[in-house]
Amino acid sequence: MIVSYLKYIAVIVLLVAIQKTLIWLIAVSNYNIAPDLVLLAVIYVGIARGHIEGLILGFISGLMIDMLSGSFLGLSALSYTMAGFIAGYFCMKEREYSLSKYYLVGIVFLCALISNSIYFLIFYQGSPISVANIFLIYILSTTTYTTLVGSLAILFIKDSKKTAYS
Repeated sequence: MIVSYLKYIAVIVLLVAIQKTLIWLIAVSNYNIAPDLVLLAVIYVGIARGHIEGLILGFISGLMIDMLSGSFLGLSALSYTMAGFIAGYFCMKEREYSLSKYYLVGIVFLCALISNSIYFLIFYQGSPISVANIFLIYILSTTTYTTLVGSLAILFIKDSKKTAYS
């Protein structure tokens, strides 16, 4: 069991490093809209392992990102914790094969929307940008981009599980 937790931590450290150094290569527009790879990992752990593991991994990964970014310590931790906890509602421990790919894409979209809403609405609080612009420019676009990248990952992960168990 500890080995699986260490694997999750190693993957999160790798994804945090990629998120902070290389993600600008695939960022879109002047607003630096980029997919949130760490959030995808947190959602995956929440779906695969449940509420508590998703919550803990979300907090740890968000705190790592907050420490590296240097502003609003705890904001990413809060948003990732909520995403991991909500993803835990859709835990697949007993019903791994009953979830379709479309259902998983919907879960990724929902968790990313909630996480990005928490993050960006608090981050831009008090700025001259209206809530509608924050929603359209940052929340919806980042959520959509993260969901598209997550959809590619879902296609890869589900196909590899079918061949491994067939």
